[in-house]
Amino acid sequence: MIGYINGQIFEVHEGKAVVLASGAGVGYSVTLPLSSAYASLHAGTPVTLWIHTHVREDALDLYGFLSREEKEIFLTLLTVNGIGPKGAIGILSKVEIPTLVRAILEGDQVALTEIPGIGKKTAERVVVELKDSMRKKAENGLLPNDWLMAAASVGALAASPSAKSAAFAILSFREAKDALVGLGYRESEVVSVLKKVQESAPKASPRTEDVVKQALKELR
Repeated sequence: MIGYINGQIFEVHEGKAVVLASGAGVGYSVTLPLSSAYASLHAGTPVTLWIHTHVREDALDLYGFLSREEKEIFLTLLTVNGIGPKGAIGILSKVEIPTLVRAILEGDQVALTEIPGIGKKTAERVVVELKDSMRKKAENGLLPNDWLMAAASVGALAASPSAKSAAFAILSFREAKDALVGLGYRESEVVSVLKKVQESAPKASPRTEDVVKQALKELR
């Protein structure tokens, strides 16, 4: 199974790229998202791609991503009943990842249905099947900070000023965990306390410093 390619773009057309692997003398046909991050790829561009290999009875398809985290989002979408590789790559071609992450974390089915290719039933399945796992990925540092910050900004724009942004809350709690562990507290103890703080948090998005102060009261 191919999981990673480092090489150079030989040609790219309509979301398909032929990538010449460094030193191998072999060109791999890779399907890429049709998003703005990939618009600069052209013949001669050095590129590193994280690859998902999808094996079918009559074919072996490669899907490539510029980061491990984007590939992880793609794989997460594949766990939803009814979404295959083509559907997942189509979703990532039509929506910025922070917008997708924000919608999943906050259970915003309306926002999900605005993504071409996602109907009401699929949006419901995405929320039901991915909300908890996406939150765990975010809390465990498997989603980049800039994604969560961007997702929090999208939430703030889309919701009322008093609404709690799940992405912002997760970012605050993640930063609080790092700060508390840095002070010498055991990570397992910190996580347990932060869960309690999270359950008692007000509806407004908590600031990191407020979360740390509340957690320290519990830890002492």
